[in-house]
Amino acid sequence: MTDFRALCVELHAAFNTYAVDMKHHDLLERARAALAQPEPPSLKEQALDRCNDYIDPDGIIRRALEALDD
Repeated sequence: MTDFRALCVELHAAFNTYAVDMKHHDLLERARAALAQPEPPSLKEQALDRCNDYIDPDGIIRRALEALDD
């Protein structure tokens, strides 16, 4: 699967070395600000957080989720 965050970092680094017009400079600044934000939890992490004893008393769903790749 493509790591879009890593791709964005690479693109920012490549284009940040050029003299750019204000429109593109603003775009680079937005990209840098977005990259500074923490990544949201993965869908797997979110599902595991919501998986509780009431929904999954035998732990079947939790074990299935834990077996999945991130």
